[in-house]
Amino acid sequence: MSFNSIFLLWFLFVLTPIILKNQKWDPNNYYPDFSKLLNYIFGKVPKIKSEIEHIVFRLALSFAVFLLYLSLKLEDSDVYSDTFLPTFVHLLCLANFAYIAHLMSDELFDTAWNSTISLFSFFFVFTLISGIIHFVLIETDWTIIWMNRRTLLVGPNFISQFGDEIWRLWPPFYFLMILIGAGYGTLGEDKKKFIVPYAIFSLVILASLNYNAPYDSESKSGAIISGPDSTWGTTYKYNIFDDTSDFPEGWEERTFDDSSWLSGKTPFGNNNLVSEEKGKTINKRTTWESNSTDGSGDYLIIRKNFTIEDKSKILGATLRVTYPNYYAAYLNDQKIGDCLDAKSSCNHNNPDYWNKEVDIEWSWLDDGPNTLILVGQDDLTEGHDNITWLDTELRLKISNRGFDASKALVYLSGGFILGLVAFLGVHNYCKDAEEYIINYLQTILVNLGVISFIVMIILLDPPGEYEDDYFWNSDDLLGTGVKPAAWGGLVLNLIFAAAALVVGFGIGIALAFGRRSNLPVFWIPSVGVIELIRSGPLVAWLFFAQILVPDLLDPVWEADIASRVILVLSLFFGCYLAEVLRGGLQAVPHGQYEAATALGLSPAQTKMQIELPQAIRTTLPAIVSMMIGMLKDTSLVFFFGIYDAFRVAKDLPAQWDFIGQHEQSLLFVGMIFWGLSFYLSKVSRRIEKNLGLTHEGGGDVT
Repeated sequence: MSFNSIFLLWFLFVLTPIILKNQKWDPNNYYPDFSKLLNYIFGKVPKIKSEIEHIVFRLALSFAVFLLYLSLKLEDSDVYSDTFLPTFVHLLCLANFAYIAHLMSDELFDTAWNSTISLFSFFFVFTLISGIIHFVLIETDWTIIWMNRRTLLVGPNFISQFGDEIWRLWPPFYFLMILIGAGYGTLGEDKKKFIVPYAIFSLVILASLNYNAPYDSESKSGAIISGPDSTWGTTYKYNIFDDTSDFPEGWEERTFDDSSWLSGKTPFGNNNLVSEEKGKTINKRTTWESNSTDGSGDYLIIRKNFTIEDKSKILGATLRVTYPNYYAAYLNDQKIGDCLDAKSSCNHNNPDYWNKEVDIEWSWLDDGPNTLILVGQDDLTEGHDNITWLDTELRLKISNRGFDASKALVYLSGGFILGLVAFLGVHNYCKDAEEYIINYLQTILVNLGVISFIVMIILLDPPGEYEDDYFWNSDDLLGTGVKPAAWGGLVLNLIFAAAALVVGFGIGIALAFGRRSNLPVFWIPSVGVIELIRSGPLVAWLFFAQILVPDLLDPVWEADIASRVILVLSLFFGCYLAEVLRGGLQAVPHGQYEAATALGLSPAQTKMQIELPQAIRTTLPAIVSMMIGMLKDTSLVFFFGIYDAFRVAKDLPAQWDFIGQHEQSLLFVGMIFWGLSFYLSKVSRRIEKNLGLTHEGGGDVT
């Protein structure tokens, strides 16, 4: 719906009745206002009061959004874009929105001013939703996310280079599911409020992770990568010949001895090679001195021996060739391309950089040694620019090494089942339990959460010395560990956030009580730390952790980058939390202290059992807001080369298949962070409701 249409409706059904009314006319007989118009079309429908009416409202809204998506999809279709069908669906969508407006007409169109605001607000909201749907569901290709979903979750090192280390994530996952299920069980809410979203979440995760998507790899797989960019040049054995009669016997066989040949990197090209050709930059790495006009150097043969460690991991292979005029290719004595003899089949005028692309049969590859051979011919006649080059790219699609999708499916299913069992068991136990028992159980679960976090850290990074920058080997039960610098994905963000919240909460409590202390030995350091940390932005303190903290801690502790990041995040969160808690502590009535003293409680017991619970209760919304902010702030670690979710999303578009798709990856990660933040906010509201903190003033329900 265009802005002009909205303006016209506003003039006819809002402004015109007002003018007629001021002229002492009866506008109802001629020009109805919006409320009366909607009543005339749909009939009088009462306000949304009952649960049934809420369900009808939600169904109508969902159907309207679906029709909006369908209309945009049809408009983008090559088949239906020029037909009346997109317009018809669009009108149905607007009719559904009109019905929704009618359900709320008593609030939206009760006055001329409300009618004006509602009409123009609908235009902006409708335009925004249309743009989001068109970009997210129609225009954007999400293949990059689907093909790299596990990398986004756990980073590259658990599923590729050190894929056999994925088992280290399963024990913490089991603990987490049990704690989540048991924690929800203590809230005493309706079972469906947990089971329904939990089941949907489980099915989505299972469907997303069980498929064993391939990834492109060059390292440790025998893939031969070249291309127009010189940084991808691959070394070949090569020789130049004037005529085919000069070819040595058996040159096309894998057993041929090419040790005496020269070595050079692709692309091969002569001195006449221009910098720009066919829209691509060509960076010559090795000179091919061809002068075909006099028959010298017409032919170039290149050979490459490579090794495939495990052929069963290969899901597919493609050979691409760019050549001057004619070429032939051999793989393991199998001719896979030849236009030297059948020159009419050559298409050397292809506008792309690569002239030829051939899908490699799986049977052509061997476990162990393999040989790729190419020959290029420069056959330019007199009068033509003598420009020639030869380049090739063999790309192997390799399954994620060390990641068994079927086992992962079983492990994931087991974890989700344990979480459901824990919820049902704790929920049935707590529905008849006393409040103090429930509080005691929640305290136990919190302590188990801290313990499980420590266990996870030990499993991922066992104590010991590293043999290189990523992992180390030992003979103990824990075996090989992965260095924190090699962790990655969304899991890394969650680890940083969880560690910062746990440690920072302790720091915040200590600093809050320290700042309220009358003893200078506690007050002065607390004020100094709080004011110092709050005086600078988080990114500055992260740079401080990267550059200066190692020099400060090396005499005592050789902390890696992950530990330093956790330390800075904890201090930053703790300092801001201290000020929030201090406000809550100041709100505790003085009579509480007198009552605690009369009961014989010590100062420490008074602070931890009387003051602190009430302060947390009062400041819970602010604390949750800080937790959400800390979760999002973990994305700043990508500045230091750590493969968090945002760093992975930033690097994914560098892959050959997904070059330039930055919006998709960054938007997806942003959506994940929004979902986590929204979930935390919703959980906090439930906790506030259980505590009786439903009023804006923070007081109990009366």
